[in-house]
Amino acid sequence: ARSGFDDLLTPPEAALRRPRGAALSARIREQFPVAMIDDFQDTDPVQYGIVDAIYRVASNAADTCLVLIGDPKQAIYGFRGADIHTYLRARQDCAGRLHTLTRNFRGTPQAVAAGNHLFERAEAGARGAFRFGHAADNPLPFAPVRAKGRDDDLLIDGKAPVGLTLCALDALPEGRKPVLLTAGQAQPRMASAFARTISELLVPGRRRRAVLRGSAGERPLLPADI
Repeated sequence: ARSGFDDLLTPPEAALRRPRGAALSARIREQFPVAMIDDFQDTDPVQYGIVDAIYRVASNAADTCLVLIGDPKQAIYGFRGADIHTYLRARQDCAGRLHTLTRNFRGTPQAVAAGNHLFERAEAGARGAFRFGHAADNPLPFAPVRAKGRDDDLLIDGKAPVGLTLCALDALPEGRKPVLLTAGQAQPRMASAFARTISELLVPGRRRRAVLRGSAGERPLLPADI
């Protein structure tokens, strides 16, 4: 018989639903009073049901500690059943106990500032940046962040590149309305655009026109930097 991820979920879910499920939950909490789930945005309804049955998320019981770490904008495993509404349910269960990380440790100040600007403009719209509503009752608000910055700066022909570049995946004839691309239509266009951009960065790197400059000096941009 073939097996997969679901086989890790079905038995514990069934056990927790049985008459002795409460005793099983209590035993697990006794053995593991503290739990931390990273990438929680990729949780599906079955997984959250198991976690909630054990740790009673909304009750915030004093004898356990459950830490859920996630960002719905990073929900990359939708094909496995990750569900934005599961995230929103957990967010509601944790009301009053939400904490936001406010510093980006990966992006440059230019890139982070550009991202903040783009999403803050969208957040001011009628439905918010992520189309879940606006104002105080928005269950999925955009929170701007600060950048820690990097130890080196990318320079192309002696100048810092812009923080964000928007790419049109398909040119539209004049007068034609834009249409949403399916994933199958968008992915090859995106791959081609990325490959072209990477090439445009690395070719100048070989000629020392694209360099990384930091406290340790200056060196050409390399494939490992992408």
